[in-house]
Amino acid sequence: MNGPIDAVITWVDGYDAHHQQKLNHYLTTHGLLRPESAAATRFNQCGEIGFCVRAILHFAPWIRTIHIVTDNQTPDIIKELSTTFFRHKLNIVDHQVIFAGFTDYLPTFNSLTIESVLWRIPNLAEHFIYFNDDCFLIRPVKPEDFFRNSAMVMRGSWKTFSDKRWRLPFMRSKPVPPHRLTQEKSAQCITDKRHYFYLEHLPFALKKSTMAAFFEQHPQIWQQNLVHRFRHPTQIWSVSVAYHWAFKHKQALVDNTLHGITIHSQFHSKAKILRRLQRAKAPNVAFLCLQSLDTCQTNLLEIILNWLNERIPHLGV
Repeated sequence: MNGPIDAVITWVDGYDAHHQQKLNHYLTTHGLLRPESAAATRFNQCGEIGFCVRAILHFAPWIRTIHIVTDNQTPDIIKELSTTFFRHKLNIVDHQVIFAGFTDYLPTFNSLTIESVLWRIPNLAEHFIYFNDDCFLIRPVKPEDFFRNSAMVMRGSWKTFSDKRWRLPFMRSKPVPPHRLTQEKSAQCITDKRHYFYLEHLPFALKKSTMAAFFEQHPQIWQQNLVHRFRHPTQIWSVSVAYHWAFKHKQALVDNTLHGITIHSQFHSKAKILRRLQRAKAPNVAFLCLQSLDTCQTNLLEIILNWLNERIPHLGV
């Protein structure tokens, strides 16, 4: 794999008073109840961005630049590393920059909208890895774990579209989770077959040209994805579209050698969390996702943060 590889992290500090003021303004002005997609836990944070950045710098030192996409905010990790060797690898990207020409759609509180313009980050490498700030590397990884001869490595599984599954007449269909419906809708932009590729919540290997090619050829889909300040059922997920587009053009391949572990801090019991942290020590587990860490009970939060601090070292000068 030739050429640089960047990392992109989307981040928001939900405790920031200015952010809360903007969010509440758009909820109340438009007479909206707070949707699940704008639940506080989607914006609140427990320092996850620091672990995410430290892990990339430690376990993937070959990453050229880490672009942190924010809405006029700066995470503490930037200040912590400002006098270290790593400061030149960190770049803050404001929403105003990537929404240039479309700033009427700002502010936005919608990750699907923000992800639709990540490819517009100035000086972004052609090959980049996209992280949500609750996803961490937990062991060393290589460029080949994400790109092979410029092809994007996909992690997940092929599934049948909900409306194309075979059922007996008397069988009741189960409700399809919203995140799965979004993946299905996104795949349908590219394929009319029975199956789509279901992506796990992991870091995603992406190509700038792939995302640009699809949206430049389908400007109406792109702009329709930008207009919603909160998640909307008509939206597509840019990451899923990019993978299906790449796979169709033989620019992606499937490799599930490396796995991820997900912990739902709000719902998992202490025993379940401990079991999953133990499983995360397996040599083929390279990724850890910690969802809704801000809702975690204090004693469990301490266990998780201690585990992360032991796994992901603090960085010296």
